[in-house]
Amino acid sequence: MKLQQITKSNNYILEHCVEKLARINQSDYALAFLVDNELNTHHVNLQSRVVIAPDMLFEPIKNELTKDLTEYFLTKDCIATPYFYDKKVEQVNDGLLNNKYIDNLRYIPIGEADNIYAIIVLVNIELSVRSNDLIDVTPFLLATITLLKNQKQHAKLSTPKTVESKLTISPDHQSQLILESLLKNTFHPAFIFNDEFKVLKSNLAAQSLFNSNLERGWPSMEKLINRTLPSIAFRLLTAITKFFFLGHLEKQQWSNVQLVLNEHQSIHVDIHLFDVNYLNEHCFGLMINEKTEVSVNQEIYNASVQRFNALTSVVPMAILQTDKDFNCSYINKTWEKYTGQSEEQSLRQGWLSAIKNLDTNDLLLEIIRSISHSNNFKSEAELVTITGQSLWVSINVVGLFNDRFEVTGFIFTMLDISAERSHSKKLQRMANYDHLTGLSNRAFFTDRLTLALARVPRHGISALMFLDLDRFKNINDTLGHHVGDLVIQEVAKRLKSVVRDEDSIARLGGDEFAIIFTDLMTEKVIAPIANKIVSAVNLPFNIEGKSMMLSCSVGVAIATEHNMEPSDILRKADLALYRAKDSGRNQYCFYESALEKDLSLLNYLTTDLNNLHHSGFSFVLQPLIEATTENVMGFEALARWSNIELGPVGPDTFIPTMEDNGLIQAFSEWLFYEVIAQAKAWIDEKLLIFPQKISINLSVKQLHLVEFADSVIALFEKEKIQPSWFTLEVTETAFIQDPALAGQNLNKLKNAGFLIALDDFGTGYSSLGLLRQMPLNYIKIDKSFVMDILRDNEAEKIVLAIIGLGKMLGLGLVAEGVEDIQTKDWLVEQGCLCHQGYYFHKPLTQVHASQLLKKIKISKC
Repeated sequence: MKLQQITKSNNYILEHCVEKLARINQSDYALAFLVDNELNTHHVNLQSRVVIAPDMLFEPIKNELTKDLTEYFLTKDCIATPYFYDKKVEQVNDGLLNNKYIDNLRYIPIGEADNIYAIIVLVNIELSVRSNDLIDVTPFLLATITLLKNQKQHAKLSTPKTVESKLTISPDHQSQLILESLLKNTFHPAFIFNDEFKVLKSNLAAQSLFNSNLERGWPSMEKLINRTLPSIAFRLLTAITKFFFLGHLEKQQWSNVQLVLNEHQSIHVDIHLFDVNYLNEHCFGLMINEKTEVSVNQEIYNASVQRFNALTSVVPMAILQTDKDFNCSYINKTWEKYTGQSEEQSLRQGWLSAIKNLDTNDLLLEIIRSISHSNNFKSEAELVTITGQSLWVSINVVGLFNDRFEVTGFIFTMLDISAERSHSKKLQRMANYDHLTGLSNRAFFTDRLTLALARVPRHGISALMFLDLDRFKNINDTLGHHVGDLVIQEVAKRLKSVVRDEDSIARLGGDEFAIIFTDLMTEKVIAPIANKIVSAVNLPFNIEGKSMMLSCSVGVAIATEHNMEPSDILRKADLALYRAKDSGRNQYCFYESALEKDLSLLNYLTTDLNNLHHSGFSFVLQPLIEATTENVMGFEALARWSNIELGPVGPDTFIPTMEDNGLIQAFSEWLFYEVIAQAKAWIDEKLLIFPQKISINLSVKQLHLVEFADSVIALFEKEKIQPSWFTLEVTETAFIQDPALAGQNLNKLKNAGFLIALDDFGTGYSSLGLLRQMPLNYIKIDKSFVMDILRDNEAEKIVLAIIGLGKMLGLGLVAEGVEDIQTKDWLVEQGCLCHQGYYFHKPLTQVHASQLLKKIKISKC
């Protein structure tokens, strides 16, 4: 924004301040006064008034603003608190905003404590683009306050009062103080040096620019000028030399000079040279004004124009430039190719004749509205050539703005889309149907479902079935995708043969289908249809001479209410399908409200896993005890979860849910980090002493991940803790699905230093072959056997067999569920000495486990 000073005051500091604030706030108009502080009041000094406004502001508007604001502040006592009023945001019952040209107003007092030196009023400012808040002007105000304060003090000192005051501060000393204050608070780099070119004073701006100061040592000013201002060094030094002959400086200002900072960087500056008395010595001052606006020379401008014309002539789209009234001033060659119009025919508003079958006035009004809101307009239009041929183009328009953000013109770009439009009808037909089966696709299915639900109140029940082929991936993996496609096509045919013509079948993708049933008189007909669908898919498939069997799972949701949303019935059918699969597949399942609880559980688990710092997850620690000495051999970390809505949820519930839904890895990572942190704290405090260990349970799903062992080892290396402090517990089921991969992971972990324990032994698929494959260190006897050994002969025999097997294989033994002394003594007699159970300790919180270890440590001291 180019500012124009309307009125001048005799105060350079105030003029400089208001011009700077008007510029950085992008104000339409600025007014400033010095303030008289007499008799504890603050009134503006009319003779000091400064008015600044842009050149383009209409003269009567300037005059009216000046008149209204001056009258207002002449009748008011200036306040020391800044404020900001915005008519768009708040109603202000103050005559200050009565002027119709004021949209917002910022009042800035310049002073400290109760002293106000000046006030500045900014009209119609711009808020900060980054924060949408007032632009911070505090640093600038602090400098201005110091300058005005010094100026006022100087004025007071210049007024004779008493002989004592005259003797206190001499005029030379006053001048020195003011000069130093000006140097300190100016934003421009400045120096004072003597006739020997020694730097006597420099300000912070100079020190920052040249990365030096008096303490570090300035070079002589002559060397500094020669090095940094080579283009004017001779003339500048000559002017200083001639001063002693002429009595004045022959030249004091050099504009647009190159200042060399180093061999890689230079800037353009204005140089001001002046003479000054400093420290009772005739000296010189040099001020450097960094240029913020550099005019572009004609050569660069011409080059940019040529570059623009060259670029627009080769792009494969039409480009036009118009003014704000849509008078065309430029077209490129592609526009001539599209329309056949010459440049002369297109200029001014001739280009509009090429737009066919469109009200151009409506189009232009819509462009103006869009540009005003988003600086972008997009549409499509048909162009007609001068020979009568036509083509369709996409239109993109952006606005051109001046520095007041007023639209000055537009740039149009148009791209030929005739080929795309010629295929649009074909594409629309293809958009609604699946290319493989000819069934409706997902998009068309969504529309049909919305219509079906809308029919419920007048035409009866609607139902939705989700169908998923069981283990269809095996067909693609073993027989190839070509065979898989043929199977999908055959399933589509069978579904069509089962349902009515008015029912809608859709292929949602892959091996997923959906069927919409409408106008049903009773729910009883739905189960037989679902049963027919399952039976139809169960029939043998004969694909390319190969016979194969297939099954499907079906989830059913029924809409009997007129206000059911598509998202509701989709969710319910999906829950029912999930239950059908979870119940063994090859069956159908109806939605029921109990399924919502499973969904809620999953949703709450997902939410907590995404916010682990504020989740309900925790862990407790159950001690492992050496039964004869009752020494603590270690702890088993047991996961816990409590939800605000569901309350405490057992691990036997939430762990399988996380395993089934791919959440177990994230949870396990959290648990590892937490347990490692506790172990490190105990080791540092010498509470956990080798060979004591902490056990962590592994999920079956984790052992079937190829990189699981590597990720665990990497985690422990990252946390800088030895795996030998830990035991990893697994169950027998981990070896059923993929024993090779599970064994590979466990061997890596054991080789890294972890101990491996087989948990719940005896309850799964135990066999000697399985024990041989697993790299075990311990067997944990399941509590279901241990708790019954004194009253069940079969349980006693099983535990004796396990103890014997463990000893024979050289494996350690841990008995779970020891809850009384008789069970403990029996196990000790049989040689099983490591126990875990309520007889010794219930699971302990981290705090209580720490207290237990501290108690043991104290007892040993």
